Amino acid sequence: MADVDAGRARRLMVAQGIAALVVVKPENVQYVTGVHPGPASSLWRRAGPAIALLPADEAQTPAAIVPDTQAWAFARGSAIRDLRTHPLWIETDDVTGLLGQGRPIEDVIREAAGRRPKPTERPGTYDLRLILGHLAELVHARGLDQEQLGIELDFIAANDLRAFQEYLPRVRFVDSSMLIYELRAIKNPREIAAFRVATELSEAGIMAALGRLELGMTAAEVALAYRIGVNDAARAGGVAHLEATWDIISVGPRPWGEGMTTARVEPGALLKFDVGCIVGGCESDIGRTFAFESASVEQRRVHEGLEHAHAAGRAQLRPDVPVSAVFQAALDGMREAGFPSYTRGHFGHSIGSDFGHEEWPYIAAAEATRLEPGMLFAFETPYYVDGLGGFIIEDHILITEDGHENLNTMPRELTVVG
Repeated sequence: MADVDAGRARRLMVAQGIAALVVVKPENVQYVTGVHPGPASSLWRRAGPAIALLPADEAQTPAAIVPDTQAWAFARGSAIRDLRTHPLWIETDDVTGLLGQGRPIEDVIREAAGRRPKPTERPGTYDLRLILGHLAELVHARGLDQEQLGIELDFIAANDLRAFQEYLPRVRFVDSSMLIYELRAIKNPREIAAFRVATELSEAGIMAALGRLELGMTAAEVALAYRIGVNDAARAGGVAHLEATWDIISVGPRPWGEGMTTARVEPGALLKFDVGCIVGGCESDIGRTFAFESASVEQRRVHEGLEHAHAAGRAQLRPDVPVSAVFQAALDGMREAGFPSYTRGHFGHSIGSDFGHEEWPYIAAAEATRLEPGMLFAFETPYYVDGLGGFIIEDHILITEDGHENLNTMPRELTVVG
């Protein structure tokens, strides 16, 4: 089932004079079609291996072009019926219905190979010209070959864009990156449920890492303990759609460099967890700070300031409030807490499906977008102080009809562990 609100997408397209979206980023293809186009489509981070076409006119049917290895998954998991496929380098055949007749497997494979769609030769990776030929046919069939079409210019490589323009010379391609971010900013129930699970797994990973802490562990070993903890929690909870984990964990007085790799857990060391995982295409991004065995007065004061700033920002997280007001409240909160020189570019961002990637809107000073129910933010108040350590408080905040809901359950206070 697709996550995109097709009606809202069409309204945004009409408002921006776009006749259709040509969706090329693999994560966005999944968002529009409801089916991941397969790991091979993401290998090169290039436009072409998977494409979705979403017209603004409701009378025109959407379409997709995907690798032939994904044809079965799309036929069963996507509402899009106009599906074209293309070969990858991967050799594949379908012997469904041909087995169990006492025939040699060589004969079965030979018959299955005869049912392959043409052409039968495999490219070294994928054949962009064959794919663009399919796209040109789909665009022409819908009378869109002289229209203005949206494509994600923040993703497509310049060489790929030239190829798209060669096959569709009369199309005017314009940037649809922000339009898709606008769509993705409002989460649907499936996405919210996935983010809940991703939040739970991330918190479980933090707790597992803390449970494995030992004097002398390196930051890299703490990070590995987090990843193991997430996977163990997913296994225990029967979460079959955990796709990846990520972490930016620091140990000790230097938040970057050696603090993320070789620095060792020592008494008084800060442990900053800025972590997440991807569940069902939805990426979590949360953060907490701990001190090993003891916390200094200075560490506690900085963290208390960040707690005050976080509370001030959270008080503004409700419908119809400008995003910039959340930023200003958090900044003022930190300065009121005794740190007037504190400055930061943003206090969080929307979250989506891109691995290790923050999404618009950012909680920044110039962001005039108003909060709406269904928006989901990673709201954070971090501080990185060489000589003291890395600090972060980061929660998943869901904007609701009458305020907000925090998806996290872990305390925000600086906690001493070990």
